[in-house]
Amino acid sequence: MNQQVEESQTQAIEPTSLRLLIAEGERPLREGIMKLIQELGYENIMEAVNGSDAWTKLRKYGTDLVIAGWHMPEMNGMALLKIMRTDPAFFAVPFFLVTPNINKNQVIEAGEAGVTDIILLPLTKDTLARKLDMVFESVPDPEFQMAERYFQEGLEFMNQNLWEEALSCFQQVLTVHQNAEVYYNMGYIKTAQGRYEEAIQYFRRATRIKNDFARAHQKMGECYVALDRPKLAQQSFQQAAEIYMEKQMDDHAEEVLKEVLKINPDTINVYNNLGIIYRRQKRYQKAINQYKKAVKVNPTDENIFYNMGRTYFDMEEFDNARVILKKALEINPDFKEATSMIKTIERRQSK
Repeated sequence: MNQQVEESQTQAIEPTSLRLLIAEGERPLREGIMKLIQELGYENIMEAVNGSDAWTKLRKYGTDLVIAGWHMPEMNGMALLKIMRTDPAFFAVPFFLVTPNINKNQVIEAGEAGVTDIILLPLTKDTLARKLDMVFESVPDPEFQMAERYFQEGLEFMNQNLWEEALSCFQQVLTVHQNAEVYYNMGYIKTAQGRYEEAIQYFRRATRIKNDFARAHQKMGECYVALDRPKLAQQSFQQAAEIYMEKQMDDHAEEVLKEVLKINPDTINVYNNLGIIYRRQKRYQKAINQYKKAVKVNPTDENIFYNMGRTYFDMEEFDNARVILKKALEINPDFKEATSMIKTIERRQSK
């Protein structure tokens, strides 16, 4: 009997019952990884060409494991990992980062972000099999399973606006391990109850565990607004916006930056950041309008002129781009990027 129990605990999950997502910008590498996985018996495989594509498919279909390239266009593997770890539906999903090389600081960054493992290229079938077995054959920790049940129950109570019941569940989770998402949810509940000082304490604990927890910084800002503390609200909103922009979550960043402008319309860099967002979204005229506002607030920042010139360049309005870039060089004659872009414009116009 004991032998049967021991065997059942170490029995691997059938590969055919699992869904895997492979996100990699380089097609040959992506197809190579997919081929190895198929040879190992995994059949339900999704592929994505970048982090943004992966995030869309994750939310639509879900997954049991993600293998993502560290370097991808639009949204890289690290950014995808950080987004997943702030979402209750994906914060526990195993995540492998694939990269040809890595340094000590990157290892630390990946570990803090919650990576399951890092796979160095070139990838072999044996290495991949060993790492997949490590994930899918491991026996779940009973305490962790109990904490996960309490967490899910807490979320259900929150959906029903049963705040005290939800708080009780989340307190049970914290007896097992400190979790940023749990503290965030407790802060959310205190905000809903109008207990803003307590909410701020929970959001602060969440950000101490996970400093790039943008939603917690944002909700902290909302609490400071409710308490009529505009300077602290502005600081929290700006920190949230910077994190959102770093993760290329531009819609969220735009929302938060607009909150900053409600507090202080002359805040340095807000218009510039909005311009960056709109340029990345190819909403070029809106970007130009924001850069013009930024120049009024801070007319001696060469970076704003450079960003505006770069936007005109993207619009193929090369004469306007050159004029604006020269203004950046008047402020900083050693601005190499501006000089390089002007030379590029001149080469294009000479053809």
